Amino acid sequence: MSEDRKTAVITGAAGAIGGAIAQLLVEGGWEVVGLDLRKGDSSSIAWVVADVTDSEQMETAAKSLDRCDLLVNAAGFGDRAPAAEMTPAQWESVISGCLSGTFYSCRAFFPQLAAGGGVIVNIASAAATNALATHANYCSAKAGVVALTEVLALEWAKEGIRVLAVSPGFVATHKQKLGFETAPKLLGGIEAGTPMGRLAEVAEIAEAVVGLVGSQFSYLAGTNVVIDGGFSTDGGRSQLFAAYE
Repeated sequence: MSEDRKTAVITGAAGAIGGAIAQLLVEGGWEVVGLDLRKGDSSSIAWVVADVTDSEQMETAAKSLDRCDLLVNAAGFGDRAPAAEMTPAQWESVISGCLSGTFYSCRAFFPQLAAGGGVIVNIASAAATNALATHANYCSAKAGVVALTEVLALEWAKEGIRVLAVSPGFVATHKQKLGFETAPKLLGGIEAGTPMGRLAEVAEIAEAVVGLVGSQFSYLAGTNVVIDGGFSTDGGRSQLFAAYE
């Protein structure tokens, strides 16, 4: 790693949103370390294979790096089911992957972030503040990410670390698009329940994250920035709920 180039660590960098953020940072001149369960396709990223749900693996990964100026926690996934039918494994896997993994990551990289007054961006979700049927585990986990962000911002400000959350709405990832091919009613419900009438593009989320890291937002901390096309403000979300039935 170059001593004069800032280093960003992106968990979930092999995924759509994490990968887009990582690539944008590379283009901006950052050294980027992608941390995921598998190596991604980009050769411009230094890959570290680790499981965010394993605290020991995260500690080992963090100790292998001398520097971390930016940590983006983008790892996470959903596994939906009606609450009465959700298995313990479904509940625990999503809570672990989205919430515990974010905590373990932040804790592991704290020393490097504190050394240089770094920034943490936790990827939460509009589901953190908007109940979605069949998403008890995901909504709970992402609400926890927002609460964790606020606590860390409070505790770590004295170390010069800014901590903030970004909450995307529905994003047109490749995986999401494939799902809509068999559920056109669901896509229609999402579009009808979003004032802007469409899903976000992956690049829009990545550009927002990278922008918030910049010096122009140096006083921004402990905040959850919602990027959802107005979904959270719309009173017609019943159209979306009906689509899940």
